[in-house]
Formats: sequence, structure tokens, C-alpha cells
Amino acid sequence: MKRKLLASILIMAFLALSYGVAPSYGKSPWDIDTDTKTEESNKIELDNSVSQEVDKATATVKINEEDAKDSKTKAEEKKEKDEEKEEKKDEENTGLATLPNGPAYVGARPCLRIRDGVWGNIVGRVPDNGQVTITGRDGDWYTIESSYGTGYCHASYVFSSPNQHYSGAAPTNPNGGDGGTSNGIDAPNVVIDVDADSIQGKVVQAAKQIHDKYQGSGAFPYHSATEGGNKGCAQVATSALVAAGVLPQRGSVGGLGYASLACVETVSLLEQAGWQAVNVPPYQAGDVVFWETYRPGPSHVGICVESGGNNVQVMNNSSTKKMPYYSAANSRKVVKVMRKL
Repeated sequence: MKRKLLASILIMAFLALSYGVAPSYGKSPWDIDTDTKTEESNKIELDNSVSQEVDKATATVKINEEDAKDSKTKAEEKKEKDEEKEEKKDEENTGLATLPNGPAYVGARPCLRIRDGVWGNIVGRVPDNGQVTITGRDGDWYTIESSYGTGYCHASYVFSSPNQHYSGAAPTNPNGGDGGTSNGIDAPNVVIDVDADSIQGKVVQAAKQIHDKYQGSGAFPYHSATEGGNKGCAQVATSALVAAGVLPQRGSVGGLGYASLACVETVSLLEQAGWQAVNVPPYQAGDVVFWETYRPGPSHVGICVESGGNNVQVMNNSSTKKMPYYSAANSRKVVKVMRKL
């Protein structure tokens, strides 16, 4: 019995050394071997699965990288084509738009229209001396960007430096309708220039001098009857007419002579001086413009000085700013225009 037990122990020890595992009661060596092989098989399958997933992820990354590269390449190609198109357009451009891309300034009183195309719809307005950025050219038009809007502006009123203004004939819309500048009202108004030595030429010079000299609220020497400039339009306008020798001086404030403090009386004085009412447009530089404001008939007056494109610029009194300023003739209802014929 002892010999059989010893033999069994030796056999089990031999098997343990042969298979590298400790014997387990209830399991034969062949069971242990099968479990080991299953574990190894499972490990191999897991390694293969992980490897396959890594390969898939790597392939996906490569595809994404290639797509991104293709997308970038297409974007760069489009940008290059757009730049070439703009360069070609600039080379072929033979219109008034000759300034390079970059900062520029509007010279149009009171403002310049921004359109959605050449003679297109109005989408914004840039005030006089407002800064814009030129982004392209199309004949007589610039494409611009600004804080006032983005679109097309006529090149006649865009300059490389501030405080410049166009003094030629207003641009003509080939489709009819409005011109390039605007205070918000569309009308085909044009100013005809006059000889500087003519009566109306002298009126223009005097009006501009008064405008430039008395800038700033309170600078103009208003008569007390004007209520501090609230009703100072006739005094401002007739001061220019007196300085130009058109009307006789009938009073003076602060060394500046005037002929009248009332619009209706100014009409009578001009008629006595040989001026006549005329139909407009076109306006002529030096015309005296009467508007209807707070009451029927002439109740506001100014001097036509120059063309602002589609809007005739008139030097007149600002009851709110309390000083001479320029505004468009069609900013109010015009009831009479007088001219020395």
C-alpha cells in the first residue's frame, strides 16, 4: 500500500514538471493542458482584434488627413484664382477707378451712396470725409468696405486723402434715375458753373468765405432778433449777397453787414436788384434758393455754391448747429429759386 501511494506521488510530480502547472484535484493533466491552450488562443484572438482596431483607426486618420489636405488645396486654389481674376480685372479696368486697394476718403457733400452693384440699389451712405477701404475696381466704381456699409461707390467721389471734393459734372446713370451722392432724396439736380468774376461767381465766393470763417457753434455774429441764430437764415444769406455787392447793407453785427432778417423781404430786395425766379433743374452756382419749412411760402433761404454730384450744395444757416453749413437743395421743399439773368 505504501509503495502504491509513493508511486502515485512520483507520477504526479513528474506530470507537474512536464506541463509546468500544479496538479488540481478533480482535473486530469489533459484538462489542464486544454485550459492553457484556450487561454493562449483567447490571447491571440484579443491581440488580433486590437491590431485590427488599430489598423482601422490608423486608416481613418490617414483618410481624414488626406481629406483635410485636399480641402486646403482646393481653398488655396480658389483663393489664387480669385486673386488672378482681380488682377486681370484691374489690368483691364480703364475707368475712373484707379486708386489701389486700401484706405481712402469720401469727398461728397453731404454723403456718398453705397450700392449693391454698378448703379444698383442703395444699401448705405458714407458721410463727407468718411473713411472707406477699397477692395476692388469695376470701371468707374470701387468696391468698398466701411463701418457705414459694404458695396459699390462711384470713383468720382473717392480720394486718397481727406478734405478733397469732386467739382465736375455729376455722373449720369445710363438707366436713368439718381446720381452718385445723396442726402436720402433722389433727384437729377446739377449745378452749372459760372465765371468767378460774374455777379453770381462773386456770390459763390462770398458764401464760401462766410461758411469757412464762421464754423463752430456761436461763432457767427447773429442779430438779437434771430433768437440766437434760430431764425438766422436771412441774415446769413444776405451777408453773402451784401459782401458780393448784390444788395445794399442795411445793418451790421460784429462787423458783418447784412441786408435783411426775413425771407420774404429778401425776395423783394432781389427782385428790386433785377433778379428773377427761374425753373430748376439745372441749378446755377450763385442761385438764391428759398425753401418752405414751418409755414407756407419762403421761410428758409440759402446760396447755391456747387454740385455735390446729384445734390446741389447750398450754404445756409443751421438753426440747430447755430452756424453756416452746407446742405442739399432737395433736403427741403424748394418754393423759389432766383438768379441774375
